[in-house]
Amino acid sequence: MSAVSDRGQSSTFDIDIRTLLPADSPRFALDQAHVRALAESEEEFPPILVHRATLRVVDGMHRLRATELRNRHSIGARWFEGDEGAAFLLAVESNTRHGLPLSSDERKQAALRILRTYPHWSDRSIAERTGWNATGVGALRRDIADPDARPDARVGLDGRVRPSTTADGRRLAAEVIRQNPAASLREIARRAGISVGTARDVRYRLAQGWPAVLDSCRSDGPAATADSTATTPPAPDEGRAGRGAAPDLARRVTLFDGLRNDPSLRLSQSGRLVLHRLHAQLRTAEEWKRLAPTIPLHRRSAVADILSACADDLKGMAQDLRFVEDSLTG
Repeated sequence: MSAVSDRGQSSTFDIDIRTLLPADSPRFALDQAHVRALAESEEEFPPILVHRATLRVVDGMHRLRATELRNRHSIGARWFEGDEGAAFLLAVESNTRHGLPLSSDERKQAALRILRTYPHWSDRSIAERTGWNATGVGALRRDIADPDARPDARVGLDGRVRPSTTADGRRLAAEVIRQNPAASLREIARRAGISVGTARDVRYRLAQGWPAVLDSCRSDGPAATADSTATTPPAPDEGRAGRGAAPDLARRVTLFDGLRNDPSLRLSQSGRLVLHRLHAQLRTAEEWKRLAPTIPLHRRSAVADILSACADDLKGMAQDLRFVEDSLTG
């Protein structure tokens, strides 16, 4: 959801082009070929958006220059009533949603400026609005000398405030689990203020005898707690098939063939559904390898975030299955 409300935009009116100031735009320069193409077309342009307080163009500089080439002195416009920071943010979002895509450097610089203006926003929230990527935004945040750029809590796309580090939430989740081992993941997550996926990981780590807090989450220094110097344990799915190395496709197919020949799966409706889903998952991974190069550069971050979230869900389910297996066999 956009951080800028459309309620600040008025109905359309005509405005004298000579009264307008150039946009405070994420673009480094206008595409003159695009301006000429617009000018030579016969279409009527949608109204541009103008910041009422400064008379700067928020969105529509290519249309404005094309109108000048048509030797017209006025253009359809709408007012934007927000402050300058909100006007720049809307300019970025508008250029991300439509028109000529921003270059990688333009999106990066836009992300940096928004990060300085809204440091309390999460990396993913800034990435979504700029078409950059959350990893890149995180790197930009770490490079900024101002400690205010790294607040203790950040606001996500859904408007919820979450801590920058999950260390405290993981510790609280561990305490909830110790007090009530039968608590559901949703209940643990709610009481600890963390995601369900993080609650699932904490429960698995405790079951393996590992610290609930990962080294990468610690904010209290390497010598602040008794377990802060402990060796980082392997990831939950390591040590099963090749110590830290994900199974390659050939091994997955071999495992699947073994499952497909198991009567306990093959001869039951639910078992056949499991086999069907697994087979589809094997094909999906290969299909994404073929599709990845075809995804437009300015939308790859969004696709990557969705795939990453889906992968986290699948990984969490795998951990649950192993947790149950270990409980039964241990």
